[in-house]
Amino acid sequence: MTERSQFETPAEVARIAHPQATSRRALLVCTNRRAGSGALHSQVEGIMSTLEERGYLLRCERDLDAVHRVALDLQTSGQLRAAIAIGGDGTASAVRARVPFEVPLLVVPMGTENLLAGRYLHQSPSPAAVLDVIENGVVIELDLGWANDKPFLLMVSAGFDAEVIRTLHENRRGNIRRATYFLPILAAMKSYTFCPMRIYWDAGENSQADATLCRWLFGFNLPLYALGLPIAADAVGTDSLLNVCAFERGSVWSIVRYLWHVTRQTHHHLSDAVSRQTRRFRVESAGDTAIAFQLDGDFGGTLPVDVRVVPKQLRLLVSQETAARLGFTPPLSSPNKS
Repeated sequence: MTERSQFETPAEVARIAHPQATSRRALLVCTNRRAGSGALHSQVEGIMSTLEERGYLLRCERDLDAVHRVALDLQTSGQLRAAIAIGGDGTASAVRARVPFEVPLLVVPMGTENLLAGRYLHQSPSPAAVLDVIENGVVIELDLGWANDKPFLLMVSAGFDAEVIRTLHENRRGNIRRATYFLPILAAMKSYTFCPMRIYWDAGENSQADATLCRWLFGFNLPLYALGLPIAADAVGTDSLLNVCAFERGSVWSIVRYLWHVTRQTHHHLSDAVSRQTRRFRVESAGDTAIAFQLDGDFGGTLPVDVRVVPKQLRLLVSQETAARLGFTPPLSSPNKS
């Protein structure tokens, strides 16, 4: 029997689609100069030159506020083939939120963790690899998470790690690297008070909603977290469910203990941890203290937050090899050729 990939999607639930028609030659390229290492950005010009030499019309935007307007204009005129997000996971989320959902998104990894593009989709940032996906790739449809009015691709969390990201967000200067998190982590370890929060679960139509008290919460659309920590290794992007993990205790030593169990994937058996699958949930502060939440590694705001999943709203342009590895079935006919 062939061993299944960690990220494989059940083949019976998803089918790949054709990319945009070959008559559409416009590509919206969105870059984040502050994502990841500055050395990687030397490849951006190479990607753009390669695509232009192939005859594509590039519209490049570094201003996220302008992305939505430009995307609508190109989509309405029938020119837009795909959007390309060059950066990290936060950049991908920001672009997805601003581009019409029917437009496929190609994510190019140039951020700090690159969980979606690098670890999950195995997308290379090389110009040749990007061109190959544009011309020969296919479109897959994954579920998309929403937190209040903000979409997220990977995960949402509230508590200690979100406080670290909030501190980093408020003091951000230049490109983000892993070492950039060191001082915010130290600050949170010294000052964070682990205020309790209350999770209200989606109880369905025939039962009354219950609630869970915790001090650290994670909700996953895809099985991806920083440093590869397997907090929700069984999360699947096509099951219309979010995998939620909540930890009840709050202290630095509790964090060390929880992470020790996470690395061994034994945290689901702890008496002070809760793991559930749900279509939606709501998180509120159980006191008067403002508690931060984060989306895909970016500061999302403070509680309360209503979280839900929308099936098949995350359209991604990927290589045929990636689609097959994730378990998506082939298209019904040959894909368009450029």
